[in-house]
Amino acid sequence: MKILVMLLIMMAELSAMNQNGLLVGKWQSISQTQNKGTLTIEKEYLSLNANHTFSILLLVSVQKGDAFVKDLQIKGSGIWKAHKGTMVYVIKTVDVPFAKEVYRISQTSLEQLANYFKHRFDGQPIRINSITQLNTKQLSMINENNKETYYTR
Repeated sequence: MKILVMLLIMMAELSAMNQNGLLVGKWQSISQTQNKGTLTIEKEYLSLNANHTFSILLLVSVQKGDAFVKDLQIKGSGIWKAHKGTMVYVIKTVDVPFAKEVYRISQTSLEQLANYFKHRFDGQPIRINSITQLNTKQLSMINENNKETYYTR
């Protein structure tokens, strides 16, 4: 009986390790929205490390008419854990180093834009996601606000 219980525990641990093994690596996602003539493109680069740390780089480009901001960077890092189809990550640091290109945007507007996207990380540092699809090339997750994100390798 003891041996049977030990085998069942080991099988459950192997299943969890298999999921974590598939999650570890570099993932990327892109989304595009248009609202009242403003085009926003978000590119997200997520690196999940085997030691359960992660880094995230969000590149935001916004354009309205001929005014634009290209590749405003928001960098974050922290820790993550996955178990039974749920992934939790905790953002510990957030930094907004620079924008690649800015045209016809005031410094105040640029700072407000940077603060808006930075606050998305700062305002909700603990994120709980349900993994809806996971294989070697694709990862789909739904967050607690029912927003689905599709990542590829």
